[in-house]
Amino acid sequence: MSSIVQVFENAERVKPGKPLMVTASGELTYGALIERTSLMAGLLKKDGISEGDRAIVSSADDIESASSFIGLMRCGAVPVMVDAHLPAPEWTEVAKAAKASCAFVDQALRERAEKITGVYEFGRSTKAGMLGRLLKRDRAGYPAFFEGIVPAAPPEKIDEGLDAYIMFTSGTTSRPKGVRISHKALFAHLGTLSRQFGYSGEARILNVLPLSHADGIVQGPLVALYNFATVYRPLEFSIQRITELLDALYRERITHFVAVPTMLSLIYKLWQGHEESFSSGDLKMVVSTASYLEKEIWEGFEKKFGVRVSNVYGLTETVAGGLFSGPSDSGRRVGTVGKPVDCEARAALEDGAPAPDGEPGELLLKGENLMTGYFEDSEATAQALAGSWLHTGDIAVRDSDGFYRITGRKKNIIVTGGLNVQPEEVTEALKAHPDVLEAVTFGVEDDVSGELVASCVVLSSGSAADDAGLAEWCRGRIAHYKAPRCVHIFEELPKGPSGKVIIAQAKKMALEAAVAESAAGESVIEKVLGAASAVFKSPVKELSERSTTADVAGWDSLAHLQFVVALEEAFDIRLDPSDIIRIESIGEAERIVREKLSS
Repeated sequence: MSSIVQVFENAERVKPGKPLMVTASGELTYGALIERTSLMAGLLKKDGISEGDRAIVSSADDIESASSFIGLMRCGAVPVMVDAHLPAPEWTEVAKAAKASCAFVDQALRERAEKITGVYEFGRSTKAGMLGRLLKRDRAGYPAFFEGIVPAAPPEKIDEGLDAYIMFTSGTTSRPKGVRISHKALFAHLGTLSRQFGYSGEARILNVLPLSHADGIVQGPLVALYNFATVYRPLEFSIQRITELLDALYRERITHFVAVPTMLSLIYKLWQGHEESFSSGDLKMVVSTASYLEKEIWEGFEKKFGVRVSNVYGLTETVAGGLFSGPSDSGRRVGTVGKPVDCEARAALEDGAPAPDGEPGELLLKGENLMTGYFEDSEATAQALAGSWLHTGDIAVRDSDGFYRITGRKKNIIVTGGLNVQPEEVTEALKAHPDVLEAVTFGVEDDVSGELVASCVVLSSGSAADDAGLAEWCRGRIAHYKAPRCVHIFEELPKGPSGKVIIAQAKKMALEAAVAESAAGESVIEKVLGAASAVFKSPVKELSERSTTADVAGWDSLAHLQFVVALEEAFDIRLDPSDIIRIESIGEAERIVREKLSS
């Protein structure tokens, strides 16, 4: 199928009650999606929203997000998915950059969208009707903005060159980049993904990655719709809920599990006794996406759980993929990102010439799955698509068999937990602090997340700002995963002749400072609080035994494991997976530490 029109025509033959998406709060059935799309067409027609107009979609509810995104796309509008959890400044920057005609948002986000002409809230209608019956479970009713709307037929044809959606890669005080993906590129790549991984109407896909990112929406609801399959999103991923995730893998008879390397690493390293979750007989493969999958984790995961892992390399600019390592034996080599499928690839030298096999060069890609360009940014588009090749910014080596291996990064992007962070964005957030005179940001290697975001700063004389306060400052301005995990304060930063900070030297200073820090001579609770403060970047005075994962801003899944490592190092102990799951408060962490010390 080459278009959204064809997909919907064939979806009419799917049983209306079959679920497209199953979440913790309910189901979105194929019948409900078709009904909602007809209502969306009627709403857009009534309010004069035309093909090609951009529409913000921002909701904490996966069903509302996915159904609106798909419905807008089918009607020829251009959805722009914005993470509902973004801090207000970043959310507003992205919305401003999108120049949207309308916005579909949660009630809590309405004020942020006040400058957009048409704003539609995802409040519930009290009238269930046919749509309510199709939605099933506790999802009776539909968004209130559909009340009184006369259903209409979506367009009979949509130009394949029209933007299917725009995905913004960042939102900062600098200009956010909006990646324009055409209908042609999207459906060409959905076909590639489907053939590569054997998706069909019987597929049951487990994918809990954020829908505001390409790997969440494309390798979730969109690839499921393309194949008339079902995608499962039973929970929001966290380290405490891995057991639930594995239970869902077995219970829902999942055929394809899509995850990022960080998730696979956590499952592999921490979870014992759940090997049977992967042995239901239904699971065909595990798909690792979004960032580099280490060879040790790859091989260990396959051996421990008895499953085959395939690796996907791609960018937002390539829809979701481009190079594949697996699942076939001929197209699979552990430790590589594989070979290009339905596109061309090459490693290029500085002068643009192809690098000889075995020698490094920038990885370039060409194919139907490439973006049209960056929204209203001709300069950035020209740089990224020079010579009709996408310049990925990754350094790769091609071997004589055609497999590519990533060896470094030309661009200064930090990949943490499978998510991209522009270090300049973090630096800008830090420099906005009134006491910060200078700042620089970079990635430091980490066994769990791949890289951690770290920053070095110089403060004005007499400033009382500390590392925890600066990290909290950033969390109020940029997405939480972008905020620095480590902030090191120095009197000056190393600079070259041109006055620019020498990142390599600053990184060395930061690593030395981290090693020098210790908590010697403190009591157990003081050490626990000190570890929590250092990892979560929260002032010690704001933490107590009662502090929990719910009320400490920096306590997410990746930080949780960093906290565990910090405790193990501080007390020279080893925590079991069962201990790690139990830690939901600082008080519980202290009790577990005391148990280990006394045993």
